[in-house]
Amino acid sequence: MSVALLACAGCRTTETVASAPVPEVRLGKRERTWEVHCEGESLGFVVLFQERGRVRDSLYVVRNPWHQDLGMIDGLGRAFRYLPHREEPVWVGSGTIAAGAREILGAELDCVLVELDESACAAVDAAVPTPSLDPSGAAGLPQSR
Repeated sequence: MSVALLACAGCRTTETVASAPVPEVRLGKRERTWEVHCEGESLGFVVLFQERGRVRDSLYVVRNPWHQDLGMIDGLGRAFRYLPHREEPVWVGSGTIAAGAREILGAELDCVLVELDESACAAVDAAVPTPSLDPSGAAGLPQSR
């Protein structure tokens, strides 16, 4: 019996919990907006957000004509498309911003980016509904109504 007690007393269990670093929240300011045209038809928009004005801090958000985010292009030209029911976007290619927008929007032919001036950008911003910031979630998002 004393042998069993000694054997149990000699066992030690340790548990190590790995902690991931807390993600850094970065806020970018909208700098420029382009309308995406293919064969004379408007397919959507590309909006540039930058934190400090450096290329690596650039994020291009690709939106459809109804201003829904469909994907993003990072400062290195890597294009990612959002897919329903997937947590992470899918890489669709690398290259120019126009090529990335074409892939994200699903256009078959090359696209042309036409830069919008500040007054046009203000009109676009006014047309985009802003989700409620009600912490209770009672108001919901515009799509859920």
